[in-house]
Amino acid sequence: MKIDIDLKSGFLQSLKREVLATLTPEERALIEVSTGEMGNKPDAVKLGWLKMRTKETWTKQRYTRGLNQVMKKLRTELEAQSSRKE
Repeated sequence: MKIDIDLKSGFLQSLKREVLATLTPEERALIEVSTGEMGNKPDAVKLGWLKMRTKETWTKQRYTRGLNQVMKKLRTELEAQSSRKE
């Protein structure tokens, strides 16, 4: 499975590939569409890409809510990683 995520975007650069691999396909699609080249596209393009990728209909509200949930999940994992290092 190919994960095409721009790890230079924000705190994602400090996450390990194993963490990203634990995400569901929908969560990975949300991260992919919000980072890298797609991060600069209009929302309509992002929603169309998500529909093509996941075969489901996406709304702006669903995209925003889903992205916030994924980011919280990743942020929690990042905090857990940093606490294990200390």
